Amino acid sequence: MRRFAVVTSLLASLATTAPDLAPATVAAEVDRPRETHPVAAAATLGGIYLTFSSWAYLAWYVKHKPLGYFKWGGDGWLGDTTYAGGADKFGHAWATMGLARAGTLLLSDWGGFDHRKASFLSAGLAETLFFFVEVKDGFFYEFSFSDLAGDTTGMVLALLFDNFPRLDEMFDYRVQYWPSTEYVNNVSGGNGYSRLNIAEDYSGETYLLAYHLGSIHALREQPWGTWSRFVDVTLGFESRGYKPSPPAGYPPYDHHQDVFLGVSFNAQGFFDWLLEDRPSSRARTTRKITHGLFEIFNLPFTSHYVIDHRDVPTGQVTMDGA
Repeated sequence: MRRFAVVTSLLASLATTAPDLAPATVAAEVDRPRETHPVAAAATLGGIYLTFSSWAYLAWYVKHKPLGYFKWGGDGWLGDTTYAGGADKFGHAWATMGLARAGTLLLSDWGGFDHRKASFLSAGLAETLFFFVEVKDGFFYEFSFSDLAGDTTGMVLALLFDNFPRLDEMFDYRVQYWPSTEYVNNVSGGNGYSRLNIAEDYSGETYLLAYHLGSIHALREQPWGTWSRFVDVTLGFESRGYKPSPPAGYPPYDHHQDVFLGVSFNAQGFFDWLLEDRPSSRARTTRKITHGLFEIFNLPFTSHYVIDHRDVPTGQVTMDGA
């Protein structure tokens, strides 16, 4: 999931540019115009895209020999013998959504642009970036229609969440990550430029569509209902053993996919609750950052299966792809 880098770097930029308003009365805050930085916001977003493009070139193309022709498709969709067990498609959707939403926040909150227009602009930029990544992949790996479908799904999710507050209150699409044993093996036993390629550690990633129990107002507003802000019902997907590949001399890994219904700790809801009554500017800024961060990331080891379905491939697993 090479897109991890661009989303996390943009979140870091948001953390440093989040407004830090001094304490004031409500009337004073209403009377004082909100300070905006449209040029700086646009330049920051452009810098993030340029940085990611440069990183992607160095990480994925500079040492990879071109095919000599343009290849269409070949990496499959979500089958249990496909590249990364299909986890990369969920990664494409997650990263496009995360980049689009973070860009909307940067342009509208810090830049002062109209929120709806910023959301469409940011979603379009994210989709365009990853479309041209696929075009580039066509000369080195393959132009993947399924990757592009994942990108487009993420763009649509970003537009829905950014423009329908009630939907955003009810759902998140998040990734839970912890470095896998396969990745650790690759670091210690691999060689070459791909040895530290954390972007392909699909064996450490779990994708979650989370429903916030706290969005049920009748439950949340009960005297005993605070707990609902900390618990999500989740529909999850993960693949294990597909990527990273074992280093030379290591035995083959066992492969499997899991689709599950479970529960997860809602860190976003927890920090919103923890910081909501604190009037300091630092608390407001921290709450804003944690709200955005845990909109797309799940804390490691805080999601658990209740019902699980596992698929184990019986045919040859595709190892090549991007």
